[in-house]
Amino acid sequence: MSDVEALGRQLGRYRDHPLVAALAERVGGDPATANFADTRVALPSTYVAGLVAAWDTVGPPEGRVPMVIGHSLGEVTAMAYTGALDPYDGLRLICGVGDLGDEQYWRRPSALVAIVGLDGITVEWHRRNVLAVTGGVLEPSGYNDPRQTVLCGDEAAVDAMVARVRAGVGAARRLPIRGGYHSSLMVEALPSFRALLARLRFRPPRVPLLSTVDGCVRTDAAGLPELLSRWLVLPVRWHEATLTAARLGVRTLWNAGPGDILRRIGRRGGAVEFVEPAGVLS
Repeated sequence: MSDVEALGRQLGRYRDHPLVAALAERVGGDPATANFADTRVALPSTYVAGLVAAWDTVGPPEGRVPMVIGHSLGEVTAMAYTGALDPYDGLRLICGVGDLGDEQYWRRPSALVAIVGLDGITVEWHRRNVLAVTGGVLEPSGYNDPRQTVLCGDEAAVDAMVARVRAGVGAARRLPIRGGYHSSLMVEALPSFRALLARLRFRPPRVPLLSTVDGCVRTDAAGLPELLSRWLVLPVRWHEATLTAARLGVRTLWNAGPGDILRRIGRRGGAVEFVEPAGVLS
């Protein structure tokens, strides 16, 4: 099953949940059959699917999970699950993120690409060689494991990177996301994003929240708006965060989904074992 099919199926399973109903109002129809090729639809749909699955499968986090961690937009999902952010505020925020990314794309076309099978130094070597020819922006936007790096940048630079990697021994896969997330391309959107954040109320998370922005554990609300401002622009440090979780005694990760991407990354990275189905459980 593809990740898109998994997303639709997960939303269909929870069609009667109030948060899914709120999502339906946002996307203008049944979320289970929505156009996930539109990032403005895919982002809030993924947020809602993961959050509702965590509630249904695990229940409230207190006494059930020692720590919660989120990958990319999962940072916001994790905040909502731990109670640091109201779930409906989280939905409004992610809808805003989708709009800002879409605006960025049409203002300056961008793309994301996952480079698989090359270590970080080799990726950096290719990246610098590409930029010497194309100029523009091409930056790491995610460190998923020691041999998978996600880059974000101008479309011409991404296309050149894809061609260079595929001509060698690595694999390169463009991601179906419209918007220069986790890169300097989103700096221009920061004033609008901070205006969205200013309307939200943040609370102390009910269980520790491990951020993939800086690898630090949060136990209170101080600094969460600034953390999310940085989250919009800085790369996702997933592998580092899972190493931190392991050092703190976490033995297994449960993925709220949808899809199987994090489990696939986990099988390669190996910092913490993934098991079914949601949250960080032990």
